[in-house]
Amino acid sequence: MAIAETLPLYQDALIRLTRLQSPGAAIIKAGSIDELLELGSRGIAPDLFLIDLSLPGTGLDIALPDLRRQHRTAAIVSLATDDDAATIMQSLHFGSDGFIHKSVPGERCIEAIGKVLSGEFVVERRHDNATPQSQHHESVIRLSGRQGEVLDLLAQGASNKAIARELAISHLTVRLHVSSLLRIFGVSRRQDVAPKARLIGVLANCGT
Repeated sequence: MAIAETLPLYQDALIRLTRLQSPGAAIIKAGSIDELLELGSRGIAPDLFLIDLSLPGTGLDIALPDLRRQHRTAAIVSLATDDDAATIMQSLHFGSDGFIHKSVPGERCIEAIGKVLSGEFVVERRHDNATPQSQHHESVIRLSGRQGEVLDLLAQGASNKAIARELAISHLTVRLHVSSLLRIFGVSRRQDVAPKARLIGVLANCGT
């Protein structure tokens, strides 16, 4: 796993926590987002990234999507001292699988990391477990009407064939829309699109 954190004290705490979660795991420490991006070029593929959103280097709007493209199956968790809806949704939109506020107790932090490693999308805020959309913040993601329709049907568990039949479009067109949704939500599996969209607060606004 790779830990990129600006504060040495907090970095040491994260290392201790992750070793409780995954004893014996090899841990790579990084001081900037650029160091994380270099891992892929060196053939290093951690299964977990813990990333401080205040890291210096390439902007996270570019770096997180690049990191997700390099490590499609890795779990990426963002850490921050701010937990406003915009910060959370942007980190999820750019490719994070989870968000943890830095004041979250160690036990909750370990639990959240475990959930992300098991394939869930997780948001752990400062005072409660409320999701970003509970603040009625407008989503950072904009979908076309057709993308929204495909997303709604994906959320209902429809196959590509069923989506094509329901929307009276070709199977190839459905595949193109699904591929674009995978890219938009920073996931690699079609079954992850709807949970990620729901967590970010996009799903309820689809198809309109």
